[in-house]
Formats: sequence, C-alpha cells, structure tokens
Amino acid sequence: MERRLTTVAVSLLLLAATAVTAAPAVTAAPAVTATPGFAATPVHAAAAPTPSAEPGAATGDFGPVSVRGTGDTVLTAAFQGFEGDPVRISVDARATTNTDPRTTVGHFHVRHVRTDGRLVADFEGDIGCLGVGGREAIATGVITKGEAPWFPGLELVGQKVSISLEDNGRHGDRMGWVWGVFGQPVSDCQGTIPFIRTTGGDFSVRG
Repeated sequence: MERRLTTVAVSLLLLAATAVTAAPAVTAAPAVTATPGFAATPVHAAAAPTPSAEPGAATGDFGPVSVRGTGDTVLTAAFQGFEGDPVRISVDARATTNTDPRTTVGHFHVRHVRTDGRLVADFEGDIGCLGVGGREAIATGVITKGEAPWFPGLELVGQKVSISLEDNGRHGDRMGWVWGVFGQPVSDCQGTIPFIRTTGGDFSVRG
C-alpha cells in the first residue's frame, strides 16, 4: 500500500512539472505615457495583442500572419493643440510565423496635416516585428525617410515607431501608435491599445 501511494505521488509531481514547462511565458509590456508633439499618444496601458475568443479567430495558430491597409482618422480633444487634424496610416506587413519576428517584412507610412492642410509630419519606414492575435495586430519598425516641418530640427530617421490596429470589418477599425521620436518607449512587437476609431479606409488582419 505504501509503495502504491509513493508511485501515485511521483506521478502527480511529474504531471505538475510537465504543466509548468508547457505553459507559455508572459511578458508584461511597458507603460506608455503621453508626450507633447504631433499626434502624441494618450495615456494607455501598453499591451501585446491577445488571441480573440470569437469563432473563426486564430487560437494557438502560430503560422503565417499579415496586416495590410490604410486608415484615416481625425484627432480628438485628447490631442491638445491638434484636435480635428486628419491623420492617415498605411501598413503592409507579413511574417511567416507569429513567434519569430525575424521573419517579418513590411512597410509603413504616416501622414499628419493641420485642418488647413499645412503639413505636421510625413514619414515612412520598414517594419521589423509583427504580432497578431485574433483581430488585433501590433507592428513596430524604424523610420527610414520623413519630415516634420511643424517641429524644426526634430530628427525622424532612425527612430522606432509602434502601430497597433484592430480589424472590425464593416464596423469601423481602430488604430493606435507610439512615436519614439518624443522619447516614448518602443519595444519590438509591443505598443499601446488601438485607441482611436478610423473614419475611413480599411485594415485587414490575418493570422
């Protein structure tokens, strides 16, 4: 009897060890704070995309992922000094696996103008990390070309950006961003929640 109890105890210990080993590691994303500047990011908790529980969404699928499309929006009162300004963001990126950012290739383009048409900033660059979970995606990259006449002397090239997107189909997408040019932290495949609704365009998130 004592030998049987010992065998059962050892089996339970092995089962617990297996469960711990199989559990995926979770890394907390850094907080994002607001910074004065063009389309500065409102305060939101940063978050990597999480799989959606909706039917048909990717759940545990670590195959190819992609995001593409263009979204237009109008800045709200949260963007003091820039309320009402139109902003357009375009993203086209893909990765052969959702677990290895080294497979990511892509491009982004951002344009922000004042209500009277004067240019605030226009920049583009390469995407180096793409993460997708259900309808949401986060793409991070580095600016390779751009200008910001509203901020003379501001260096754009070489700075990191994070763009977050939510694909809501016909119901209107959402997007968010973090601009490293203002000292905001940008880590690979991490960023803010998609905090503003698009007024035009369409994003397609697949994964």
